[in-house]
Amino acid sequence: MAFYLKQLSLGPMQNYVYLVGDPQTKEAAVVDPAWNVPAILKVIEEDGYRLTHVLLSHGHYDHINGVEEVVEKTDAIVCAEKGELEEFIYEGAGGMVIPRSSLKKTSVAESVHVGKLDIQMIHTPGHTPGCRCMLIRPDTGGPAEALMTGDTLFVGTIGRCDFPYSSPRDHFQSLAKLKKLPDETVFYPGHDYGATPNNSLGREKKTNPYLMAKNVEEFLAMVRH
Repeated sequence: MAFYLKQLSLGPMQNYVYLVGDPQTKEAAVVDPAWNVPAILKVIEEDGYRLTHVLLSHGHYDHINGVEEVVEKTDAIVCAEKGELEEFIYEGAGGMVIPRSSLKKTSVAESVHVGKLDIQMIHTPGHTPGCRCMLIRPDTGGPAEALMTGDTLFVGTIGRCDFPYSSPRDHFQSLAKLKKLPDETVFYPGHDYGATPNNSLGREKKTNPYLMAKNVEEFLAMVRH
């Protein structure tokens, strides 16, 4: 099925915020709302959609600092990996604390339905323990059409994995998991750090040195661990 997808560049850290939705039901989700919630909600309203879900790739403050405001102004369900949602963002491990009482509804499910759109949540630890990528598949069950990668994979590079709670070895395995997806899958990163705003996994495998690492030892040498 065709789906609604918008990429918004917001904030001082070159963040990408994504809107994804079902054109039939007009339900939409926002991926990593941050920096300018009024602008995000304005685009959703102007495009005729209703926000039902907040999807978090991970709990760093530059990806979640708009969550409370979104929840305050909508009835959205906040979806993230279990540890990230139930511990990381409440302990402020990513630099910002979100009080549990401020989130009305949450979900740690591995699949999220936004209208008739099925979004698979893929656990990709490394940058943080609870990093997730989000895979949108057509309803025919064919090849993936879009992948939101947060800070796991950027165009030409990857997210940092040298924080105290990071794991370079996990990051390598997470990248290996993404490399198994179809080459035609187009991925959309969490930051505008590359030559293009998105890329196909097939092209990225041939150009991104971190995806080209032959083994974990070579990868660890590249990230200096």
